[in-house]
Amino acid sequence: MPIKDIMVKNVVTADPNEPIESIIEKFYSKNIGCVIITENEKILGIITDRDIAIRGLGKSSKIPVKEIMTTKIVTATEEEGIFNLTKKFRNYGIRRIPIVDKSGELKGIISIDDILELLATEFANLAGAIRSL
Repeated sequence: MPIKDIMVKNVVTADPNEPIESIIEKFYSKNIGCVIITENEKILGIITDRDIAIRGLGKSSKIPVKEIMTTKIVTATEEEGIFNLTKKFRNYGIRRIPIVDKSGELKGIISIDDILELLATEFANLAGAIRSL
């Protein structure tokens, strides 16, 4: 199954100069745990609730998000499969991956939770098949 079939398409983004307090408000109002930082439709970084808790500790909520965002971004393409995606989660120790098209444009995002939900459904389907035999 291609990632594009299960990714979240409505990605919340922010400008690198937005203050941390604005990002926190987006977390709260949208019930999310990360925001992709973009400029001119190019991904510059990602900020997660963990980044704010760790790197933002003791800093003013007025500082721009670019000061604490993660800039080494691991992405996946829309056509990649779940197997490759799970390897990226494991190899890089991350929980969320922005999804891009061939030109690098942001198209969606996927989290470990999204994959676990899909796999739980698939396991339930297999269990149902076993019970019906």
